[in-house]
Amino acid sequence: MKLIRFTMKNFRGYTNATIDFSNFTTFVGVNDVGKSTIFEALDIFFGNSKIDKDDRTVGHDDQDVQLIAEFNCLPNKIKLENVDTSLSREYLLNVRKNLEIRQTYSGSGLKLSESIVANFPNVPEVKGIHNLKISDLKQKFGEQISDIDKRVSSEIRSIVLENAFKKTGVLSEIDIPLNGTNSSIKDISKIIHSQLPVYQLFKSDRSNTDGDSEIQEPIKAIVKSTIAGNGEIKDKLDKVSKDVEIAVSQTTDRTLEMLQEMNPNLANQMKADFQTPKWDSLFKFSLDTDSDIPLNKRGSGVRRLILLSFFRAEAKKRIEQAKKDNQNEVNVIYSFEEPETAQHPRYQKMLIDSFKTMSESKDVQVMITTHSPAIAKIVPQSGVRLIKKEDLGGAYVESGDQAIQEVVDQLGIIQDIKLYPDQIKKAVVVEGPDDVMFFENIYHQISEEKDSDSTIFISGGGATIVDVLNQSFIQKLNVKKMGIVDGDPAGETDISRLVDTKTNIIKLEKATLEFYLPYECVKKCLSDSAQIKLTQTKEDWLKGENDCKLGKQQKRVLKSKRVYANISFKDITPDRLLELKKIVAKIDE
Repeated sequence: MKLIRFTMKNFRGYTNATIDFSNFTTFVGVNDVGKSTIFEALDIFFGNSKIDKDDRTVGHDDQDVQLIAEFNCLPNKIKLENVDTSLSREYLLNVRKNLEIRQTYSGSGLKLSESIVANFPNVPEVKGIHNLKISDLKQKFGEQISDIDKRVSSEIRSIVLENAFKKTGVLSEIDIPLNGTNSSIKDISKIIHSQLPVYQLFKSDRSNTDGDSEIQEPIKAIVKSTIAGNGEIKDKLDKVSKDVEIAVSQTTDRTLEMLQEMNPNLANQMKADFQTPKWDSLFKFSLDTDSDIPLNKRGSGVRRLILLSFFRAEAKKRIEQAKKDNQNEVNVIYSFEEPETAQHPRYQKMLIDSFKTMSESKDVQVMITTHSPAIAKIVPQSGVRLIKKEDLGGAYVESGDQAIQEVVDQLGIIQDIKLYPDQIKKAVVVEGPDDVMFFENIYHQISEEKDSDSTIFISGGGATIVDVLNQSFIQKLNVKKMGIVDGDPAGETDISRLVDTKTNIIKLEKATLEFYLPYECVKKCLSDSAQIKLTQTKEDWLKGENDCKLGKQQKRVLKSKRVYANISFKDITPDRLLELKKIVAKIDE
């Protein structure tokens, strides 16, 4: 499951705010506007922390707090009573065919009730069907279920709900409580919660000594998983625990004997109330780094990087365990508050590149907050969200082009083109940042033009804010523009809006840019990784067709090793080089 939408009602500064999430979502806003509130509300929703009485919006004491999350990428089937069914067959999806869960916190004690917001058959007799015992289902709907297995409640519900929908053809939104007492709704609730993403929050205001919780908690998790995963160690610890329990019991028995000798009326029974030790709390560690330097003596930036790595390792452990327990894919959501804190700009970029890589995985979502222009300009622009305050003080979330423009203005972000406008003579728009690196490199090697630096290459995909700024900047210049697109079907649409005419768009003969890299070079780079090998043959490479393209992980390896930026034109095959020389000549014209 993936989180696509989250609504907060009467939670702190948000009276009613809905946020759309992408694979990589970035929250920007001034201090104390409500960025951290979103992450902490999610932490409560996913059960990692508890709501506090002060979390209700000030002045809304008589109103419920609601946290509502919507998920897509749902499992195709779920198993109830050892029989396959689905959320769709149970009519547990909302009008958008997504799973929507509403948590409501009521009264002065903020008591939790949880429900599914479902698009449900509008027939009175099926209302509350998920809370009926199987005996009640058979009694109430016996006429409809003569031809099915009457021992399975999900089979009965499926037939009855389908008949109800056929009867009117109308579905209406209702809340189906998840905290009922019936075994069926308990099973449904358990399955749904086991499928929810694993949510991990890394806060910005963490302390940094070896004894502090943000270091000790990951160590405890490591100790806990080590003990649980190592049968020999667990058996030894269990034996120690049992031996101590027996020894203590013997001592208390002897103590009771001595007490009764003095006065039989004082006590007739004395029993040790033995509790199994929490081994992860008993083992204490400090962390030494290079040259045995304690972690708390390292710089604050290094401490945060190490802690962040601990954090990611723990999240990875949790998701692997969840997959093992459920035998299903389980998503993880990483939330990072201000990852730029105490980091050198180079490390900031490395962090964002790492987050981008994580978010490209099918089972990972990343969300961050930031004040940094350097970070805001390179994150995926489709996930940028601006947090603002209303005139009356409430917070709300803005997205889309308007949000991007306000983020640009608020943080003072500018394009990263390194030339002044009067130095630019030609602009070449390519599909993405990898293409920029490749064509800049090849062009400067092959071009015979003396002033080749006056030709710039920009990404036309618009994936980041800086791409949008670069495109806007170039559009305003009175310079000749041309575009280069891959030979596959994608890309031409984006670039055609940035160049003067379609006649100025060159389409590569091969499906993607990677086929212009030397095969042996690509093979060597990928051979260093046991997981990411080059599966394409040299024959595939020479054909360069769409079904032989490299995957995202393979491209990331090439980018990390700067293959696009450093390849020599002398290593490119003659036919590919001839095509590239023609492209360079057309640019020079």
